[in-house]
Amino acid sequence: MIWMLFAVPVILIFGGLGLMIRSPKQFIIGRLLFEFKQYEKAVVYRFGKYHRTVGPGWHLIIPVIESFVKYDLRTEAIDVAAQEVITKDGVKLLIDAIIYLRVVDPVKAELEVEEDYRKAIEAHVKGRIRNIAGTVDIQELYANIEEINKQLKKETQELVDAWGVEIVDMELQTITPPPEVVEALQAKEIAERYKEAAREEAMTTKIRINALEEAAGKLSNSTLSYLYIKALKDVADGKASKIIFPLEFTKLADKIGGGIGGLKKEDLEALANKYLGAAK
Repeated sequence: MIWMLFAVPVILIFGGLGLMIRSPKQFIIGRLLFEFKQYEKAVVYRFGKYHRTVGPGWHLIIPVIESFVKYDLRTEAIDVAAQEVITKDGVKLLIDAIIYLRVVDPVKAELEVEEDYRKAIEAHVKGRIRNIAGTVDIQELYANIEEINKQLKKETQELVDAWGVEIVDMELQTITPPPEVVEALQAKEIAERYKEAAREEAMTTKIRINALEEAAGKLSNSTLSYLYIKALKDVADGKASKIIFPLEFTKLADKIGGGIGGLKKEDLEALANKYLGAAK
C-alpha cells in the first residue's frame, strides 16, 4: 500500500508531462495562461486571499493555489421587473425601471458586496421606488418623473460608490395605472380641452366686439344709416315684398329726414321698401 502513495503522484506528473509534450498549447492555454480582453479585468486569489488584479492581455494563473473572478468593464443594463406600488392617494400602480451601470473598480465590486452587486443594486432600487411612490399622489408622480429619476440615480450612486460601480443612468420605464384611473384621467383631459376651447372662443368674441366698437366710432351717421338699411335687406333676403321696420329705424329716419331737407320718415320707409323690395 505504501508504494501507491508514491505511484499516484508519479503517474499524475508523467501523465501531465505526456499531455504537455503531445499538445503543449492545449495544456497551457486555459490551465496556466489566460487571456483577458481589452474590456476585461480579473481579481486573482491566492490560497483564498486577494492577491492581485490582472488584465487585459495574457496572464499566468498558477493552478490549484490560485483562482480568479473575471469582470466585464463595459456598460450593462439591468431590467428591474415591474412591481406593484401604492401612491399617497391610494392608487395601485405597476412600475418597472432600467439601470445602466458599469464596474470601475473590480476589487471593490468583488470584496465589498456580500452578494452579486447587480442583485444588491436591483433590490435597493425596488425599495426606493416603493418608498418614493408612497410619498406622492398619482398626478405628482407623473408630473415629476424626471426629478424622481435624478433622485433615484443620485441615491443609488451614493450607495455603490464603495462597491466600485458607476451608475451611468437610471429611469422609470413604465407606469401602469388601473383601467378606471386611465378612464378618469382621459375624461379630465377631455374636459380641460373643452374648457380651453371655450376660453379661446370667448377671447375671440371679445376681440371682435372691441374691433367693431372701434370701427363704429369712426363711421358717420349717414354711413351707419346705410349699413343699417343694408342689414335689414339681408334679414329680409327676399322673403317678403314689404319690410316692417323696427322702432329704431323710424327714430333714425326722423333724424336723417331732418338732415336732408325735411324729408319725412314715411317717405324714407317707402323708398327703402321700394328699393329693398326690388332688389329681391
